[in-house]
Amino acid sequence: MVKSSKPGKQRKAQYNASMHTKRKRVSARLQLDKPDERFAGVRSVTVRAGDTVRVIRGDFSHGGKRHGGKRKAEPLTGPVIGIDADKGRILIEGAKQSKSDNREEAVPVHASNVVVIKLDETDKLRVQKLTEDRS
Repeated sequence: MVKSSKPGKQRKAQYNASMHTKRKRVSARLQLDKPDERFAGVRSVTVRAGDTVRVIRGDFSHGGKRHGGKRKAEPLTGPVIGIDADKGRILIEGAKQSKSDNREEAVPVHASNVVVIKLDETDKLRVQKLTEDRS
């Protein structure tokens, strides 16, 4: 909810927001690989660990040379292994880059740059809230 028209105040409010508010902002568009009638009216979901996502923007979407990939490669698809709600970024299995001492390091991806292609349905309450009648 925007309470001010001034961009500086909006940025400040987002930076100073409480942790549960920041966690709700880590959401992504829902584009299931296999269409499911239960989630017909759902456009976006809060990303959770266990959801499978596909990167659609940035270097991991098309390969890119920045992280040592080949150009025109398939987009990175994998399960979410962690979430940094403070920065609005998620950690995806396979999103790594090598450091100068040849160690692999996970690269966080912003939640707006991914789409959820498979939901983690182990939490029954989450599935119930997503499938309930919203009319």
